[in-house]
Amino acid sequence: MSVLRLDGRSLTLADLAPILRGAGPRLELAPAALERVRAARGLVERALDSGKPIYGLTTGFGKLKSVFIERADLGRLQENLVLSHCCGMGEPMPREEVRVVQLLRLNKLLRGNSGVRIELVQALARLFEKGFVPVVPQQGSVGASGDLAPLAHIAAACMGHGEAWVGSERLPARAALAKVGEAPLALEAKEGLALINGTEVICAIGAGVVLRAQNLSKCADAIAA
Repeated sequence: MSVLRLDGRSLTLADLAPILRGAGPRLELAPAALERVRAARGLVERALDSGKPIYGLTTGFGKLKSVFIERADLGRLQENLVLSHCCGMGEPMPREEVRVVQLLRLNKLLRGNSGVRIELVQALARLFEKGFVPVVPQQGSVGASGDLAPLAHIAAACMGHGEAWVGSERLPARAALAKVGEAPLALEAKEGLALINGTEVICAIGAGVVLRAQNLSKCADAIAA
């Protein structure tokens, strides 16, 4: 099994090609990236300790921006944020595309700008390696603040909601987690927002389009020659 090293900064299009073909690399999380994640989480924890109202961290979202959330309820706030965005519909995305989305989101978190815990990124890496693939409806992202709906379906599956594939078997997410020996993710402050506020779905689809176009171009050159 090949090893793919993630540091949040050096992932290339060529790294994604084997995954789109169904490969399952083992992941190595760069120590420097984990240190950035740890430092960013420290900032979040200090902000929480301050007791100040901070949008999306210690307050509600949107019209609830002025509602202060007690620290004991911050995990529930993040869980509700994820579940409220699980509104996709239609046929599932291809599993290989979802795998690329999982990898891209993990890689982005390793940049150290999102304020999540190291335990979260390590859990996401294990789920990827064990072949846990959330079922994600193809329709539902409107492009506002990123691919909120499809990323929410991925995050929710990791939390034990919805469905996921393990191999060729489609299961309730909680059963799929149990099959790969993992417990449902329990989110803490800031982490639901960090998991869904990204553009990795459109990036994964675009990467597949570019790779297929490159292959077609090479084939066309060979045929013409």
